[in-house]
Amino acid sequence: MSMINSFITMLGVVDYTAIKIVKDVLVVFMVLLSIAVIVIVLMQKGTNDNIGAIGGESETYMGKNKGQNKERMLKILTSFLGGLIVVLSIIYFVLTAI
Repeated sequence: MSMINSFITMLGVVDYTAIKIVKDVLVVFMVLLSIAVIVIVLMQKGTNDNIGAIGGESETYMGKNKGQNKERMLKILTSFLGGLIVVLSIIYFVLTAI
């Protein structure tokens, strides 16, 4: 932690008010992203394939591919948002160490 502080002091004067504002903004973004991840995970299809008949999914080739493309997009979006939350939390804890 002393290395981080010495590096920051080498850069110049530290504005702790700006750091606090950035930390607050990061927390708000992380909460919003967490809510988005929860909603996206709930939108994803379960592992039981028989449940799809309840929603009226068609058994045609186009119907099957449509579902797979949507599921693939939701999985990619979930991974991206989860990674973004991790990066923002690392930035937050680095700013906390200052």
